[in-house]
Amino acid sequence: MSVPPPETAFFATAVVETAFLIPLYPLLGAFFSLLWVPGLISRTGPRPSGYINLLFNLVAFLHSLGAWIAFNGTPLTRSLPWLDTAGLSIRFDATINTPVLIAMTMICGIHVLAQVYAIGYLEMDWGWPRFFGCLSVFEAGLCALVLTDSLFFAYVVLELLTLGTYLVVGTWFNQSLVVKGARDAFLTKRVGDLILLAGLVALLPVAGSWNINELNAWAEQATPSPPLTLILLALIAGPMGKCAQIPLHLWLDEAMEGPFPSTVLRNSVVVVGGAWVLLRLEPLLSVSPTVQAVLVIVGGTTALVGALIALAQVDIKRSISFLVSSWLGLLFLAVGAGAGETAWQMVLVYPLPMALVLLALGTVVSSNVTQDLTQLGGLWSRRPLMGIAFLVGSAGLVGLPPLAGFGALRAMTASLADSQAPLLLTAVVLITNGLISAALVRVFGLIWGGRPSVFTKRSAEVLWLMVLPPMVATGLVLHLPILIHRAGYGEEWGPMALPLLASTLLGITAGSLLYLFSTEHLPKLSGPLAGLQEWLAADLHTEGLYRRTVVGLVAALAAMSSWIDGALVDGFSNRSGDLALEGARRLSLSTTGRVQAYAFTVLVGVVLMGLWILTRHTPAFLSL
Repeated sequence: MSVPPPETAFFATAVVETAFLIPLYPLLGAFFSLLWVPGLISRTGPRPSGYINLLFNLVAFLHSLGAWIAFNGTPLTRSLPWLDTAGLSIRFDATINTPVLIAMTMICGIHVLAQVYAIGYLEMDWGWPRFFGCLSVFEAGLCALVLTDSLFFAYVVLELLTLGTYLVVGTWFNQSLVVKGARDAFLTKRVGDLILLAGLVALLPVAGSWNINELNAWAEQATPSPPLTLILLALIAGPMGKCAQIPLHLWLDEAMEGPFPSTVLRNSVVVVGGAWVLLRLEPLLSVSPTVQAVLVIVGGTTALVGALIALAQVDIKRSISFLVSSWLGLLFLAVGAGAGETAWQMVLVYPLPMALVLLALGTVVSSNVTQDLTQLGGLWSRRPLMGIAFLVGSAGLVGLPPLAGFGALRAMTASLADSQAPLLLTAVVLITNGLISAALVRVFGLIWGGRPSVFTKRSAEVLWLMVLPPMVATGLVLHLPILIHRAGYGEEWGPMALPLLASTLLGITAGSLLYLFSTEHLPKLSGPLAGLQEWLAADLHTEGLYRRTVVGLVAALAAMSSWIDGALVDGFSNRSGDLALEGARRLSLSTTGRVQAYAFTVLVGVVLMGLWILTRHTPAFLSL
């Protein structure tokens, strides 16, 4: 075995030890974008801001990739003090290990592809500085999230990502739907963030630390109790909101009103940020069986219901957004069932295939005047490369060998054998996998299958900048099993491989018969099932339910508070003021301008005050 030269070894060590600085690269790109935001630089137009952000993101990707290659397996830790007062010590703890480097490489790589894609997608747009700057902030936040070992700073980063979602979704803020989508995304995620903050504050006096490694070590000796269970339930609320799990799932489809490159990033890597925090806390959450049961129920429900809702959607973006929630629901189920190692593999497998699916669909949205699935079709003769890219990305998400999604789902089904309800949970995974397969084939059939419609007959070609990223991502998805195996994941076929493959083929067959080879463009269910289809298409009328319950309760409380403020608080103050003004007005009538009258008034006042004093305090000489 050859020994590397000292210069090479020194360079490799330096690359790994400076990997803590990777989040600073995109932050610098976002900072330089500020020069174009208020028009400080106007002669060049806004395009240089995008190129500068792309350059810094490329440097971040190369640094993270080099650190992953040069990493020798020994974790590196750093701890920087941030606040130390009154017995409260808050430090920014960070760790470099193999999963962190893989995650940062994935984050930075997908951001590079998305920003190249955005240069073509937003060619005629003037909002480059704000948009590209926000994308770089996303990248910096996600890299910091995977680096940090501090639960407190993980919460801070999640809050910044929530703000970033609001800014990116609201890029085209002159459109009412965009404003509504940005607002709903911000408020819905804030619900989970606030509950997470409550659990974060309550956890410190119980566990004595916010360091995630110390919390997991403390969990080994901790015993479940009702207060601890409530705290742990609060901790999973934040990841539920970030991963769009029921009932905090409404924001994801509305957030797709923003530019499509931001949708690619949000649905592939940003949503996984919540899953990353959940997985880091998995040893702590396993202390409470109640919390694990809640994770299984939430994940299983979201997986099944999300896939069913996706099958009934007619909007391209909405159909994919519910599949995102469904797939991440399987991850929540794995964490709740105690399959933490499998969940880590799922986190590493998911982002790249989903990004590829969205990159392919973005070319369709960009080159057609509609994103209604019922009005598309026949694009295989005009967009075969994008159709192939979509199929490869879809195959990477479901249980279809030899791609990485098959290995992750097979490992998950195998790990469920040790759970408390192996048959039920395995059935949920297999059914969800079949439904996701059918939903993806449905989208492919309605866009690329059939005959061209009036909207696709003259579908224009997209710029090469929008074709290059999907082609690169296609090659990466095909090679992802090799990369995952190099990271230490991936096993041989097990007893659950054939049932998983059968569920995938069943879903593909059903989707093909209904939507790819069907004479009807959108098969309609008949009889009682028609109502079910409409119910699923309307997202179970969840928004209306929220409006009648949560929003209605808040509105009633606001109305009652307004009445109390107006009738009691303001009423008392206003009445007191009116009485004072009336008294002053009446006293003003006694003003005559004569000194005798003023002297007489003072004399009367002195006499009355003296009588009052005498009646309350009798002098000692009078009491003898």
